Amino acid sequence: MSHQHPRKLSPRLVGAGGAVVGLTLLLLYLSGAIGGHKVEPGTTPLPPAVLEGEEFLVVARKMPDLVDWPGAVRSRVVANVAARVLARVSEVRVAMGSSVKAGEVLVVLDAHEFAAKREQARAAVAVAEAEAQHAAQEERRVRALFEQNAATQRDFDAAVARSRAAAAAWHRAREALDEAEVALGETFLRAPFDGIVASRLVDPGDLAVPGEPLVVVHDPSTLRFETSVGESCSGTLSVGGSLSVRLDQPRRELQGRIEEVSPQADPMTRSVRMKLALPELPDVRHGAYGVARVPCGEHVAMLVPTTAIQRRGQLEFVYVRTPEGVRVRQVRSGKTFGDQVEILSGLRAGERVVVPRNQQG
Repeated sequence: MSHQHPRKLSPRLVGAGGAVVGLTLLLLYLSGAIGGHKVEPGTTPLPPAVLEGEEFLVVARKMPDLVDWPGAVRSRVVANVAARVLARVSEVRVAMGSSVKAGEVLVVLDAHEFAAKREQARAAVAVAEAEAQHAAQEERRVRALFEQNAATQRDFDAAVARSRAAAAAWHRAREALDEAEVALGETFLRAPFDGIVASRLVDPGDLAVPGEPLVVVHDPSTLRFETSVGESCSGTLSVGGSLSVRLDQPRRELQGRIEEVSPQADPMTRSVRMKLALPELPDVRHGAYGVARVPCGEHVAMLVPTTAIQRRGQLEFVYVRTPEGVRVRQVRSGKTFGDQVEILSGLRAGERVVVPRNQQG
């Protein structure tokens, strides 16, 4: 007679059953059914700094819609220092951003060819001078003979002609020497005024072509911001008005005074050209990028002090005074207007926000 042995449960099945039992016990514990008491819901009391904070009314105010228009810093006084002679660049004595004085040498060109031409011109002047002196002496000698009836009229006229031709040749030789001296001087390119080097466009060994700028110098005391504003936003622009200008390098915001406004819009871009005078900025360079903030319409904004906004990571919230006490409310902020910030959602006009005591002022 055979005996049947009981079948053993697999370890995997035993483990799964244990996990189910453990999860059930955990849920019962968390619900308070076993091992303790269920925690009743409640509120976390706010710190005294909030409860004793100063209250501010949420106000609704018409604010301008500000549109940023990109532009660049330019100088009224800009010099493109270019060569007047064709030559290789021998030396560049300045770098971009260098301060220079009027007359300071910026670039030196190869002067060998021009120095040789000057020496040739000097030699030609010496020869022409000697010939002119000899012709003048001959004229005086023939004149004396002519006055004594010892020379004919023809001889006298010929001597005078030779003397005048030699003198003219000497004059032309001196002019050629002056031109050679000027050409040699043109191998030294100098700063036309006190200023800042905005651009250095060549290096030693480059070919300097007449008329092509090698260095750009600007006067930092005459900066202005130039931009184009959309025609639909140009109605409020007037000479003498003030606009906010934000620069990137270095990052700063300042006030610019409108100096020029184009009387008509560009027919292709439908934009109006505008120039704003800027205060003297020694650390701002010609060509720096920025934006001008131009009012373009208006809207009603809910405003609260910037100190009322609390932030936790990406979340923004404020403390609001309600009949039930101070409550936390999530909000979404917008643009900042001085010491006030616009609230896009989460508050209504007439409500009161609380600024914690340690954030006031």
